[in-house]
Amino acid sequence: MSCRLLSVFFASFCVASCATAPTKHNVDYTEQIRGSDVTFDMVWIPAGKFWLGKCEVTWDEYLLYCDFEEAKAVGPGVDAVSKPSKPQEDVAPYDRGWGIAKRPAVGMSWNAAKKYCRWVSLNTGHRYRLPSEQEWLLALAPDSQNPIGDYAWHAQNSKSKTHEVGTKNPNAYGLHDMYGNLWEYCRNAYAANEPERAVLRGGAWSTDAKLLTPRARLGFDPDWVLEDPNVPPGVWWVPDGDRLGFRLLREPEDQSRSSER
Repeated sequence: MSCRLLSVFFASFCVASCATAPTKHNVDYTEQIRGSDVTFDMVWIPAGKFWLGKCEVTWDEYLLYCDFEEAKAVGPGVDAVSKPSKPQEDVAPYDRGWGIAKRPAVGMSWNAAKKYCRWVSLNTGHRYRLPSEQEWLLALAPDSQNPIGDYAWHAQNSKSKTHEVGTKNPNAYGLHDMYGNLWEYCRNAYAANEPERAVLRGGAWSTDAKLLTPRARLGFDPDWVLEDPNVPPGVWWVPDGDRLGFRLLREPEDQSRSSER
């Protein structure tokens, strides 16, 4: 092949490669938890320039962290990140009797949700955390004109329980269950003068469909842990927390570093 033809071929190859190669950001991706075959999907949110979990964190993902059977299939263990003890079945079965697998993990404390973010960060190599309320709102996308029941499990269609994630239509960004299924913990507190009180967004399976709006906001109620026999109560599990869950956010690495300074 002549030098001229080689140059043409190389130029064509570079153009084709550049046209199809993903950019550093703005690309959806699938993450795999090390030491397992469990994966979860992350969606790029252009309005906030971050990734957000396509779905709420499921039992498939969360139970690897809990490691109730002490299989230690996925590290790091308790020496690196504390793990929750199994809740007492006579107080509240952790899955509420609804099943596990692709159903959203339910009933954990705000502390547990944040600890899971640290654990999954160590076991993927990417920094994950809870979204702030502002970030959560940026990921809502414009309201659809379709009925809310097309997008959300709520009091009128849920049959009083959670459902597998991703079974309702996604919003315009490709996120499932931003409304309904479970209220989702946010990174920030409910109020500046209540720094230890969690705030949650999005509504749950028990929320009236008419209330599933961007204004829907829930503050953690201490009464939800009254039945917890542990001292202090509510460190890992919320007995009356069958409406509480969360999803993950990941910033681009350059943003993560700057936000830690």
